[in-house]
Amino acid sequence: MTFERFTVKARRVVVAAQEQARQLNHGHIGTEHLLLGLLDVPDGTAAQVLHQLGYDKETAQADIAAAVEPGTKELSGHIPFAGRAKKVLELALREAQQLHHSDIGTEHILLALVREGEGVGAKVLAERITPVSKIRAAVLASVEGAQDTTAGPWPNGTPATEDTLSTAGALAGGAPVGSHHLLEAMLRAENSMAARVLRELGVDPDAVAAKIDELDPETTTDANPEEAAARKMELRLVDDEVHVILRDPATVAAAKKVTELSGGPIPGVGPVAGLFVPVWRSADQLLQQIQRTLEPEPEEDDGSAASKVAKAVRTVLTPRLRR
Repeated sequence: MTFERFTVKARRVVVAAQEQARQLNHGHIGTEHLLLGLLDVPDGTAAQVLHQLGYDKETAQADIAAAVEPGTKELSGHIPFAGRAKKVLELALREAQQLHHSDIGTEHILLALVREGEGVGAKVLAERITPVSKIRAAVLASVEGAQDTTAGPWPNGTPATEDTLSTAGALAGGAPVGSHHLLEAMLRAENSMAARVLRELGVDPDAVAAKIDELDPETTTDANPEEAAARKMELRLVDDEVHVILRDPATVAAAKKVTELSGGPIPGVGPVAGLFVPVWRSADQLLQQIQRTLEPEPEEDDGSAASKVAKAVRTVLTPRLRR
């Protein structure tokens, strides 16, 4: 999972959630850790809303301790997200899109946590804040520009619809969801009516994928500058160097100007190193995500909605990555 569109505070929530899981010796980051992570960022909109509703970190810790037992082994290194936590982060993107926000903030994670509904995080909130819909109302009242929002929540859908939308969001990555993402997601949704109809009509998912890669979305209403730039990117390993290549004209022009001003290549030394950190972090997350796609963890195939989405994404991406 990538976090390019997450705000600084939202990324702090994710880091805090991992630390909460580590402190509790839990082998996965769950929705309960995301809730604690939200409250660990007190200047975030989510924490402020929860405080307004009378819910604080101490209360959350007590509620979670009553619902989930701590682990017995100390953990080190990367802690993976549990299925429900992954779904929350995917839903956070959809919440941001519905509010016409370009970035994913703590408020979107909170809305997604409540919307997911089945995780420990949502359940402990529902027990304390009645009705739990107060949270959405409070978030919308606190978010600047929410009163201008015309799009309402996505209507309730079948499990196949939820899987399709989650898969489409995962395929889009950090870019807006396009109709081509929805088309591939529909074809890959297991046992869905849409997939059955299309296949009985002779529509081959692999042929559709090949045609999507062949056509240029810039000539359609699905065009967006982020995906256009991303389609011109490439990642290469040259000896002991990782080369991230960007070919879109705007970035090339900016690089030429910077190179002229600096007099040559810009090494990541001194204060410049800090400027390079977001680039390194994004590249590292991208490599980890691709590795998980090509070498999925065994526990991901547990039959949950999140594992179905992960399987569909692997089916779509693996042939492209191994060309």
